Amino acid sequence: MSASEPGRRVILEQPSPDKQGRAGCIAAGAVIGILVGIMVGLYALPPILRSIYGEKKVAAGETFEGDGRIIAVEAVGIASEPLGDASPGMQRSDVAIRLRITNNKTWDATLADWTLEVAGIENWLPAASAATDGEPGFAPPLGKTSTVELRFVVERPESDTRPLRLEALHLANPRVRFALE
Repeated sequence: MSASEPGRRVILEQPSPDKQGRAGCIAAGAVIGILVGIMVGLYALPPILRSIYGEKKVAAGETFEGDGRIIAVEAVGIASEPLGDASPGMQRSDVAIRLRITNNKTWDATLADWTLEVAGIENWLPAASAATDGEPGFAPPLGKTSTVELRFVVERPESDTRPLRLEALHLANPRVRFALE
């Protein structure tokens, strides 16, 4: 190049008009992908996992054996007179379920792991209290057979005149469903 010849100017890295604004689309796509992933993880994954790793079903009168435990439902009863008052517009029933549990492995189950499925009530009912070998609380001893009594409070509308039908007792740890009828 001579001094009288003007130099050629080269422009580096100027995006073409069709590529401008793509960085915003990529960021928006990433955010949407993360949100969809969270929604799938919260709402779609639990039912899918439950269907794959569902509850072990134990028929009425049968015994669950597994995970270092033997659990049997010995008796189910409904108190003739409720121990407390019902909420306004509701009728109350107190249900007691007696279990025989042999626990041969450390177990971090709690009272909150027990729920009762009642016909006509959408959500399973949590256990209200428990007694292990006559002592308050859910604490089956390691290496022994104990009697555990779970108590549930069932409230239904006063207008519901159908007899109370208890369908199943559910344990969350390990996942077991004990049929009651």
